[in-house]
Amino acid sequence: MSRVAILRFSPISVSEAFNLIDFKPASYDLVAIKPDLSISHSYEAGAATNPEVVEEVIKAFENKAKKIVVIDSDTEHGSAEERFVKSGLKTACDYYGVELVNLSKDIKIPIRKNFRALKNFACPRTYLKADLIINIPVMKTEEATTVSLALKNLVGIIPNDKPKYYAKLSDVICDILSIRKPELNIIDATIAREGGITVRQRAKKLNLILASRDIVALDTIACKVMRLNPAHVDHIQKAAYYGYGEANPERIEVVGELIENVWDKFIL
Repeated sequence: MSRVAILRFSPISVSEAFNLIDFKPASYDLVAIKPDLSISHSYEAGAATNPEVVEEVIKAFENKAKKIVVIDSDTEHGSAEERFVKSGLKTACDYYGVELVNLSKDIKIPIRKNFRALKNFACPRTYLKADLIINIPVMKTEEATTVSLALKNLVGIIPNDKPKYYAKLSDVICDILSIRKPELNIIDATIAREGGITVRQRAKKLNLILASRDIVALDTIACKVMRLNPAHVDHIQKAAYYGYGEANPERIEVVGELIENVWDKFIL
């Protein structure tokens, strides 16, 4: 049975979450952290991963990994470097000597698979090479996909030409999962975001983190926290259909906080 931890965020909550989901950090040559830097705003707006969450993750691995990097790519909203700075994440990472790897500039490795949506795809080497991928998105709603959580955050590994894939995001996400699934997923819901990109968008302070080794189960439970139906989210259901995780809430064990004690209705 897949397991998802829900915790109030604190300096010890990350390590506690690892214990609750039976994740035991080992020794690694390279750990890659994929935050959510999708919009050029700071984390206070709920648009980017909270540097404090990333900092706690770094501290959990700094004595386990020879090298830790943050990974992201350029988008229509700006370069990875620009968003790394504007999000406030660069300052926190500089303290620990954690560098940004811009996947748009990384060496690309051609992947020869029968993809559903990706065409002639070459995957950034760092995504393939890392011993451990830690996926840390923000809890958000979005018009096109209903929610933007751990699965949607994987679109950020595509090094270029992302807009041409937006019409087939569910298939794109499944294609990425077929290459590699992140070994650890942590949703940053310290400051979430609702309202998509409409005039109703606003930050929601929940002070929560959710964690799981199962990326599909994590997004499923996150939807329940947001008072949204995961059965209506196409990319969650498609990822489950193709065997990349569990989307049936009845088959997911929730540990830590109870959903009904932390849920908060999100608007689209």
